[in-house]
Amino acid sequence: MTTDGTPRVGREEKGESTGWNRRRFLGAAGATGVAGLTGPVGTVAGQNGPIKIGAVYLLSGLGQSLGSASVAAAELTVKKINEAGGIMGRDVELIVRDHENSASTANQHFRDLVQRQGVAAMIGLTSSGVTLSTAPTVAQLGVPLTLTDIGTPFITEHDEDTYGDNAQGTPVHFRTNANTAINTYAMAKYANENLDVTRVANLGPDYAYGQQCWEYFKAFSNAMGADYEYVASQFPEVGAGDMTPQINTVTNANPELVFTSFWGGDAVTFVQQATQQGLFEQATDVFDTLGADPTVFKALGNSMPEGVSYSSWYWHSTYDNENNKSFLNAWNEEYANTDTIGIPSFTGPSAWSALWMYKRAMENAGSTNPDDIASQLEGMQFQNDPRGPITIDADSHQAQAPTVIGTTSSEDDVPYDGVGLQPSQSISADRKTLTDLLSQADTNLPPGV
Repeated sequence: MTTDGTPRVGREEKGESTGWNRRRFLGAAGATGVAGLTGPVGTVAGQNGPIKIGAVYLLSGLGQSLGSASVAAAELTVKKINEAGGIMGRDVELIVRDHENSASTANQHFRDLVQRQGVAAMIGLTSSGVTLSTAPTVAQLGVPLTLTDIGTPFITEHDEDTYGDNAQGTPVHFRTNANTAINTYAMAKYANENLDVTRVANLGPDYAYGQQCWEYFKAFSNAMGADYEYVASQFPEVGAGDMTPQINTVTNANPELVFTSFWGGDAVTFVQQATQQGLFEQATDVFDTLGADPTVFKALGNSMPEGVSYSSWYWHSTYDNENNKSFLNAWNEEYANTDTIGIPSFTGPSAWSALWMYKRAMENAGSTNPDDIASQLEGMQFQNDPRGPITIDADSHQAQAPTVIGTTSSEDDVPYDGVGLQPSQSISADRKTLTDLLSQADTNLPPGV
């Protein structure tokens, strides 16, 4: 059963393959036992003191603004949880770590948080590459990690029989933000229905996230019948100070639509240099998967062009519901007159909901045992998400979270000099829709939902 009392739909009930990475996890953990890897984490009985939750994000370099915004959302949530009585009457303590751009650093933090600090659960990360590289360590440690900032669908894909090594889901990885499959589906659908273009080019960061975004966008576009000619594709290195060679290569290919997947500091660099090179004036539209972020728009100021299609996992003015209003009011009260930007980033609701769902999972189980927490999260329905109700799929551990897409505009009400997103719409997708389209595209890319 779910925590709301509704029947949980499992793999056997759905008729799907059970070829999950759980087999590899159990095989690897069998020799030592999961309990031996989880350190002092246990049931609530006989325990006092705070319940510790680890938060591992990229807090330096390129992704500092995004990681810091996620931590700000997490710290706000923990404050509100403690004001509401904590978890089972115990305060929650958030232990924050910077994974840098390093899987080995992240692994060190995970081991320390679980084996020495005794965290009951974790949230993070900021890099898809780091997420995939650290998945075996996190699975062996056995403590739930809810991803709040991660795009790659591979980490929430469970059907190993169909997708092979592209299915890297584990029993302890969960996610509360929309993944890249949902994100690029929304953008491909929007472009196919609204733009009269045929020549399409790509620019994105040279690592797992950027490469997967382009492959998924092409796959969905092809399956939807978009008659595109893909004229150029360039991947500047992550954190590149000079993207002009790649921008010029794309510009010289004379595309009508430029698909990009930059975020954080790379999104700022790209817009500044692409504007200088005239790319925004030449192309009919320039998409971006996660560019609709207040930290990016604030950094760009009036240099961010208006009228281009930008996407994200959340935009504050998209959702007119009481839960979003409560979230925004809490944010404004906490961060008014501080250096933290006046509206949440696109990862704000995913961090917010992840922690509230941990509270519910632990209290429903009456336990901080990691297996109990994971079991409660599977199939959990959460009505109070600022984006609208979400459900954690019992198989993939992916939330039914939406993507936001809109056009950049100075007419949006934002607390900085620069553009916002207006009008914006929220787009979701289910497993059947994504699976059918990816199958039509003759690709082995998994939906991860």
